[in-house]
Amino acid sequence: MPNGTQRRTTIVLSVLVAVLVVAAGVFLTLWIMERGEVGDVETQVGVTERQIDAEQDALADTQSTVDELEQQGKDLQTTNEQLQACADASRKTIDAADGTDVEFEAAYSEMQIVCAR
Repeated sequence: MPNGTQRRTTIVLSVLVAVLVVAAGVFLTLWIMERGEVGDVETQVGVTERQIDAEQDALADTQSTVDELEQQGKDLQTTNEQLQACADASRKTIDAADGTDVEFEAAYSEMQIVCAR
């Protein structure tokens, strides 16, 4: 019976080796699939980082444009205030034309100073 026991042991060990080979194949397959997914995720992360960089560049450009427009708005406000002061001085000069020459000359001189800015 030693041959029967030896044969049974050989079969059991062969089945065990076959199971281990199949398990190793499954684990190898899973590892390869996982590595592929990691590569896909790394690629997507790279794409997302480039998109974020592009959006940050666009945001910086927009902020620069906003800053320029704010400055233009301030410049226009200053110009408007100067023109309004000139218009007021011109109205006073026109109103003073109906008065004395001294009043007119004073208003006219004031208008020249205000409008010369």
